[in-house]
Amino acid sequence: MAENEIIKHSKKAYDIVKSSGISIRHKLVEIFIEIIIIVIAVSVSIWVHNWNERRHNLKEEKEFYIGLKKDLQSDIENMTSSRTMYEYSLHGIAYFLKAGKGQNLDRDSINKYADCFFSSTDLDPHIARYEGLKSSGRFSILENRELLNNIIELHESIIQRIEDLNEKYYLHNQKISTLISQNAILAQNGQVLNAASITGRSDFIILITLSGGLIANNIIPIHKAGIIKCREIIAQIDRELK
Repeated sequence: MAENEIIKHSKKAYDIVKSSGISIRHKLVEIFIEIIIIVIAVSVSIWVHNWNERRHNLKEEKEFYIGLKKDLQSDIENMTSSRTMYEYSLHGIAYFLKAGKGQNLDRDSINKYADCFFSSTDLDPHIARYEGLKSSGRFSILENRELLNNIIELHESIIQRIEDLNEKYYLHNQKISTLISQNAILAQNGQVLNAASITGRSDFIILITLSGGLIANNIIPIHKAGIIKCREIIAQIDRELK
């Protein structure tokens, strides 16, 4: 509609210029009026376009936030589950370190904590929605810059750090499980007959000590940081959606 008005008044201005029998002054006045009309039409067209684009962006922003909130809630559950697994492993390591220093092994405790050397976890983060917005170059639709920075920090720093540490722990735990598998003597019921011998080995003690340090100083703290950041972002999203 605005394009038609621009064309119409541009043609009219041209016709005024080419017309004869009209004074220069009158032509200038008429041309000026047509130019004003064209400027107004262009301005209205730009305003309408920007208004429609902003309305579309706001709709996309809202849809993104609603979906992201669900993703973060699932990520919190995953991080909490992973943290619980690591806390269990840390308790097991502490127990077997005491055993390595001469504390008698308890059969129930062995059964309780033996899995910690054969277990691992993956975060499996819900990042498809974030990666989609990132790859499309549409971060600009998120008007809250502080919220956007928190979302980027979570995905590019915290989640990446969790995944890297999960992989590092898995590879390290493989060394422990291999050591146990190569040295364990099993009874017919599957029980380890030489558990005291294994837990007293210096290489076993070194490996599980390193595992304990990795869990306590790096893995659990970054999981806690991830959960806190997810909750912070969810709270910000809730405020944006009000």
